[in-house]
Amino acid sequence: MSKAETANTLSLPLANWGRLAANSTAHMTEHLFNAVIAVILPIITATLGLSLAQAGALASARTLMAGVASFPSGFFADLARRRNLSLGCCTAMIGLATLGLGVSSSFLLLIIFMGLSGFGGGWFHPQSLAILSARYREQKAFALGVHDSSANLGEVIGPLAIGFLLNFFDWRTTLLIWGIPAIVVGLTYALWGAEGALAVPRARDYRRAIWNDVVRNKSVCGLVAISTLRALGQTALASFLPLYLYLHLKLPVVVAGAYMSVLFLFAGIAPAFVGWISDRYGHLFLIMVFSLLSGVCIVSIPYLGSDAILVVGLGALGALLWALRPVVVSAAMSSAPPELSGSIVAFIYGANMSVSFLAPILAGLIADIYGLPAALTSIAIFPLSAALLTFILLKPAKPAT
Repeated sequence: MSKAETANTLSLPLANWGRLAANSTAHMTEHLFNAVIAVILPIITATLGLSLAQAGALASARTLMAGVASFPSGFFADLARRRNLSLGCCTAMIGLATLGLGVSSSFLLLIIFMGLSGFGGGWFHPQSLAILSARYREQKAFALGVHDSSANLGEVIGPLAIGFLLNFFDWRTTLLIWGIPAIVVGLTYALWGAEGALAVPRARDYRRAIWNDVVRNKSVCGLVAISTLRALGQTALASFLPLYLYLHLKLPVVVAGAYMSVLFLFAGIAPAFVGWISDRYGHLFLIMVFSLLSGVCIVSIPYLGSDAILVVGLGALGALLWALRPVVVSAAMSSAPPELSGSIVAFIYGANMSVSFLAPILAGLIADIYGLPAALTSIAIFPLSAALLTFILLKPAKPAT
């Protein structure tokens, strides 16, 4: 073998997985903002004298705007040629929103900047997942799992890093520091992350393809519903677990952040492994089992105290509920033509965010009336309903008579 051939062979793995590494880095940076919800939101709630319902509304504003952004972003992902510009700019937008939160004093401004961060996050996912789906068609669930694991890695780093910064700065200065990475990574990806020849062929009649292969596709619609139920549970938990740890169990903010990092650590480890399994053995049965066990974990949290057993329960919950997202997305993508990957993600994330913004509000109302433990227990209804719906999809259709 010549030296040139040897060099090409050695560089092949980097060429194959470089795109996954770049998108995963951007995804991790985008999810660093979730540490603001996990650590800073309880402090803002206590410092500014907000009610639990208002705290839930702040989290819901972010989720709602993410849903608003997901639909046009998915269509753009299937039709546009310079998706790197779009992906980079929305990442930078999240950084700018974080800076805005750091200088806000009124509830209205907090809502606006929370919504802006949600818009950036909602626009990000269809772009990134469509690029990866086109690049890694045969290892789709694995690639999406690694992509998801990188996000959860950001959520592990985030609470610990913000907790560390809070030892030296107040929450406003911490937010001003926290916005910088998203701006830097977003601009870098926009300028140097061009896809080249990665874009998939486009459908000749895009609107007809959307109607026939997405809207009228029963498998896709069922998986969108399952994903939405999972997202309802995850969104409510991400908002109210920190409040439960900080306000009900009275844990120090650094300890509460460490507990949330354990949840996100296992949420980060699990998706790549679970995606690898689902690529080989199928999706639906795994989704049903993980959803059922997630509901059991949620119900058990108020009974686990505040010691090591609670840490184990949070780790199990992260590995079960958070790991399902790439599996559901991969299953839906596999049920439609590859040139509609961005639109599939748009429908999944759009439905997730457009509905799941209600979950923190409902949990906040329950918490104000019955307390935080009751609010947490009520969240279990969402993954348990997802398990039931998946069981229905698993049942073979009866032959026509």
